[in-house]
Amino acid sequence: MSREPRPAYSTIAIAGVGLIGASLGLALRRGGFRGGILGVSQPRSLEDARRLGAIDEGFPYERLAEAAGRADLVVLSSPISVIVSHLRALGEAGRLLRPGTVITDVGSTKAEILRAAGRCLPAGIPFIGGHPLAGSEQRGAGAADPFLFQNAYYVLTPAPGVDEAEVERLHAFLKPTGARVVTLTAEQHDRVAAAISHLPQLLAVSLVNSLVDLGDQRDVAIHLAAGGFRDMTRIASSSFSVWRDILSTNRREVIDALERFIRRLRDDTAELDPGRLEAAFAEASRTRREIPKDTKGFLGELCDLLVEVEDTPGTISRLAGPLAAKGISVKDIEVLKVREGEGGTMRLAFASRALAREALDELHRAGFRARLRD
Repeated sequence: MSREPRPAYSTIAIAGVGLIGASLGLALRRGGFRGGILGVSQPRSLEDARRLGAIDEGFPYERLAEAAGRADLVVLSSPISVIVSHLRALGEAGRLLRPGTVITDVGSTKAEILRAAGRCLPAGIPFIGGHPLAGSEQRGAGAADPFLFQNAYYVLTPAPGVDEAEVERLHAFLKPTGARVVTLTAEQHDRVAAAISHLPQLLAVSLVNSLVDLGDQRDVAIHLAAGGFRDMTRIASSSFSVWRDILSTNRREVIDALERFIRRLRDDTAELDPGRLEAAFAEASRTRREIPKDTKGFLGELCDLLVEVEDTPGTISRLAGPLAAKGISVKDIEVLKVREGEGGTMRLAFASRALAREALDELHRAGFRARLRD
């Protein structure tokens, strides 16, 4: 039987105050955390984070050990290669850390980070890997959102030997952010992430690049591509700078996922046999229905606005009213983030960028916080 979780942390340090780091600070504040939040980052990020209230005090990266030494929880919120370098720095400055200080991270792969933590951190400093499955098309502290983690899965991957009470403590600390905190091994996380995140990214890139194989019909295909093709390939626009560390640190699992997919594709589509295809379609339909609806992605047809709304009766009417009064037609509407009793983000799709900008102005005048989706 596990022991009762220890009391909540009194001071946390967030190393890397970008979108995720600053959003975490805001989410913790909104969830009732009254302790100190120290930020370690670039000067502009620290300035934005302080202005938003995501941190109380800022430190440059060269003072990471100093900030960590004042905290009982350190969150490494940077690209994977930077997280590893920060683990080395903290290991070298181990004497400055408080005994029992917990270190966690937000990296998108876990096994390599846990191996680095095992190599670098001194005894008595527990490491609990973390990965919030949340994000935005925007980047930087200026885009921080206190609701970013609402209904997003937040995976914890404790290092071997970490006391279960420490994991429960971190779980309880993160829960007020609205995240659905679950615990997996690093190996489980990386295998599943390869299948549901890393493989789809590579497939989207290759699917878009396959249009080149059409030769002189490439341009025609690009102009006609819409519907399913556009929905399936939205993530192909992702920057490789974001994916370089992810793919290199989860290489084996990604290769295995690709090999499994290739076998599945060959089996399901062999000779385009109607019997095989019917079974494949039926299996896919059954599995697709099991995917939670409040975590699905959606790509707007033309131009989207993202609007922050409260979860109160009549909100949609108040949202639509100013647009209807100006004769602005909404082509599609979708709840992107569900926060029962709190509110969420809604996506409104318009037929043109000009109409979206006109709608943006009207919503601002009506008191809504909204922005164009890039």
